[in-house]
Amino acid sequence: MTAVPLAQGMFLERLAVATALGLAIGFERQWRQRTAGLHTITLVAVGAALFTALPELLGSSDLMRVAAQVVTGVGFLAGGVILRDGFNVRGLVTAATLWSTAAVGALAGTGLEFQAFVGAAVIFTVNLLGLPLGQLISRIPREGPEQLETSYTMHVNCADRARSAVREIILHEIHTTSLTLVTMSSSSPTNGLLDVTVEMTQPGRESGTAERLQASIATVEGVSAVSWEASERTV
Repeated sequence: MTAVPLAQGMFLERLAVATALGLAIGFERQWRQRTAGLHTITLVAVGAALFTALPELLGSSDLMRVAAQVVTGVGFLAGGVILRDGFNVRGLVTAATLWSTAAVGALAGTGLEFQAFVGAAVIFTVNLLGLPLGQLISRIPREGPEQLETSYTMHVNCADRARSAVREIILHEIHTTSLTLVTMSSSSPTNGLLDVTVEMTQPGRESGTAERLQASIATVEGVSAVSWEASERTV
């Protein structure tokens, strides 16, 4: 049986749904200042919708092959945001979000709007609650003689006027998470710039706390650079 080409009105409706859902998912990533934000996430959803709508636009029924190629293509794109820094791997959540958003766009592109809305809601909720839930689990004491602990060293290069704001952000993070402050020191200002060095510990493995703290400090006016290192040990 020959497939009926997709009507223009239906095509525009599906594309609008994919765009709206991509914007919703991308908003959360942009708010957390991740590598792939609002712009990239939305384009992934739109692109997936366009590719999966293409067979129907041409009156073809070869949808599954196109969907499989979308999954493969987004996999390469997601791999580009994963970065390895020593023993730390960053960008896994963003990569998974890109991959999942492509599925949302594909659902919208094939006319499964309800399923696309449900998928987008699940992705948004998991990204919103996953980090604090992971930190809560990390604070649960482990039974046994050995427990894993992560040590952080963070360096902030900033103007003298930004020092108090940087300290406030760090202390707020200490008070609201499982981080423990070991030391915090700052160098003497040179040409209006100084270095703030912070050493912290946290029970369990690194769960994105330092990356989030780095992103928060980077938004302070007068901060020129923020870097951090982490190491794990058993205690």
